[in-house]
Amino acid sequence: MKRLLIIFLTVCIAASTAFAGSSSKPQVILSPKKIGPGDIMLVTVRNAKGPVEGTFAGKKLLFSNVQGSSKAIVGIDLLAETGKYDLDVSAGARQLHRVVTVVKKKYPVQRLTLPKDMVELSPENEARVERDQKKFAALWPNQTDRTWNGNFINPREGEVVTKFGVRRIINNIPKNPHTGIDVSAEEGDEVRAPNSGVVALVDDMFYSGNSIVLDHGQGIYTMFFHLSKTLVTAGQAVKKGEAIGLVGSTGRSTGAHLHWGARVQGARVDPMQLIQLRLE
Repeated sequence: MKRLLIIFLTVCIAASTAFAGSSSKPQVILSPKKIGPGDIMLVTVRNAKGPVEGTFAGKKLLFSNVQGSSKAIVGIDLLAETGKYDLDVSAGARQLHRVVTVVKKKYPVQRLTLPKDMVELSPENEARVERDQKKFAALWPNQTDRTWNGNFINPREGEVVTKFGVRRIINNIPKNPHTGIDVSAEEGDEVRAPNSGVVALVDDMFYSGNSIVLDHGQGIYTMFFHLSKTLVTAGQAVKKGEAIGLVGSTGRSTGAHLHWGARVQGARVDPMQLIQLRLE
């Protein structure tokens, strides 16, 4: 009799656990809770019964399966307008809706003085800058399959001497905000790939000098400027932590340092937030 009771209780517990598991509803978790222009948002979907798809502000979300959950990295552009944006997720047969509020974010102002010929460009240099911009712009719409692997790492440790988003006034002329970070480093220091990817661009640009852009998949790009030397070629696959170039002062630069930045589905975002994401 006691043995039968134990078997009966075991069956009941197992059935109860199975029922609870089957009734788990899909969840959408947003991190961080508060975001502003230039920030990165991580969308995590748990307990999905079927494929996961979605959109944010009308743009397609690109999900990856990470340890049983579906995760998408979303960029909020540095110049994005504040306000409410719709986030819609399809998790199997379930439709989930969230409203994301992008709040105002204040960035500091930096005043610089540079040689006149570096600020007021000749017609030849203006034409070169236009060509450079077209090369960069051609990259961002591409959203290749995932190649990144786990958490992103810092490509070059050092003091951040110019932060992301700084509004620059050069020779009393307002310029575009700083869309990356400047890291203090010595000439010839190694720069490493923050994650696995494919080299999308290697070129000598007017402003950024010797430049490398890595495609990590799903619209995630990282870029590295003012290098003294590039160690990779376009189309080459690289692994996380692999040396891709050496710190320098090429292009419009006043001294050796690494400028590195990130784009997420075209949005200009703080690269430090990319390496702070917990993806595994």
